[in-house]
Amino acid sequence: AKAHDAGGWEQLRILGLIGAAAAIGNFAGNFTAARLSLGHPARLVVRCAIAVTAVALATAVTGNLLVAAGATLITSGASAIAKASLDASLQDDLPEESRASAFGRSESMLQLAWVLGGALGVLVYTELWVGFTAITSMLIPGLAQTVVSYRGASLIPGFGGNRPVVAQPEELAVAHR
Repeated sequence: AKAHDAGGWEQLRILGLIGAAAAIGNFAGNFTAARLSLGHPARLVVRCAIAVTAVALATAVTGNLLVAAGATLITSGASAIAKASLDASLQDDLPEESRASAFGRSESMLQLAWVLGGALGVLVYTELWVGFTAITSMLIPGLAQTVVSYRGASLIPGFGGNRPVVAQPEELAVAHR
């Protein structure tokens, strides 16, 4: 809104457009996730990461406000679906005694990502293409790690990849150390 050198009402209209896109996307994502059969939640996470990266790249290339609103809609919906998929993965893949700490770690990391995203939104120059180029430059390595981890490897040693299909109970994992 600031980059368009618009008056107060125009800025309000722009922010309303983006806010409405985020709200509709979040509602649609949660609505869809609640009705999906989450048989392959990791695959859904990969697909959501691909969608988010693609729309961020499209917005960076075009620098168009309507494309940014579409990106907001898709990102918000994909975020809700990916969150439900992550929760389903934790529910299915972990033993009962490990779930609470896994959900806590998962929520902490997601909250830190929100803070980082919010800080980046405040710190980055207000031209759409510059901001979305910065976002896309962070999303591409994240997408690469997500895809590689889904396939059982990792770009970062010790972070993801080669996980058992079902994790061992903690007492067995401690005994093997």
